[in-house]
Amino acid sequence: MRKPTVIIPYAGPERTGSAEDIFLYLRPESNGVLVESILMGVLRGTPLYRKNAELVYLANLPGDFIIENHVVEDHYSVNYRYACKGRELFTDNMKRAFETRFKADFISSEIYGAFEALKHLDMDEEKLFNIWVSEKDMMQINGQSIKKYGKLYIINYDIPALLHKNNYSTDIAVMILRSSLGKNDLHEMVRAMERALVEKNIMDGSKPPSRYFHYSKGPFEQILDGLGYLYDSEGRHLSVENVSFTKKLLASGYSMSEIRGVISNPIMCFEGKDGLEEDNVFLRTRHKSSQEALDVLKSARCQICL
Repeated sequence: MRKPTVIIPYAGPERTGSAEDIFLYLRPESNGVLVESILMGVLRGTPLYRKNAELVYLANLPGDFIIENHVVEDHYSVNYRYACKGRELFTDNMKRAFETRFKADFISSEIYGAFEALKHLDMDEEKLFNIWVSEKDMMQINGQSIKKYGKLYIINYDIPALLHKNNYSTDIAVMILRSSLGKNDLHEMVRAMERALVEKNIMDGSKPPSRYFHYSKGPFEQILDGLGYLYDSEGRHLSVENVSFTKKLLASGYSMSEIRGVISNPIMCFEGKDGLEEDNVFLRTRHKSSQEALDVLKSARCQICL
């Protein structure tokens, strides 16, 4: 098994609280093409980005290393569990939301996890992924997608294709940017990177960028990305304690056990304007600062164990 090629070792956690560590990586569809120079061209070509986004980690993770270490399965572990277990994992709130959205009885409806749907429909992963339905036949709840196809309701239809696309010969480029950019500037920087990748024919402009390119969309996702994609040159996983937001949570009194519990079981009940609101912590803290994400976690009152 090949080991990671670490070009810039991780610089360690940010200690001032004034910046976020944003993971960026390209998915397997990049076909092993080295893309670091393209992404760095965007950073260095814009003064705002050059001043406020420092590269603190750069590595190439081999496809066989990713597969042998179950990186993708672990990253999508919650969605994977729903794709496997289907309706069994639905909370009462999710059942009510399903019935409201689709005007259908939850108990009598044909609801399948994606893997069971593959067998039921006798189709491959890519065909399931590419089934088009209208917006009224789609639903997102607690970070899980439900797609109505005929009389079937398919949970997390994209997971089989995401797992299937990884192979032993396809590498992934991983970067960490220590960013003090505002929300809008960070978003525009990512869009500029996506445009550059399309121009260089690394990405297919007719497909959603998320099929190729990932970036951490919130502080808790930074921890999740650190759990999957932060290694040294010997292939040893760097402790998630090294991730900047983890340090902030630890300093705020949370234990590593509690932090890992949040990542593995992110569906919780939070204090809201009208009482408790069930939500996924990754979604509830998306595009928020580390302090805002900490405040969200402090508002949690219960947790759903899957």
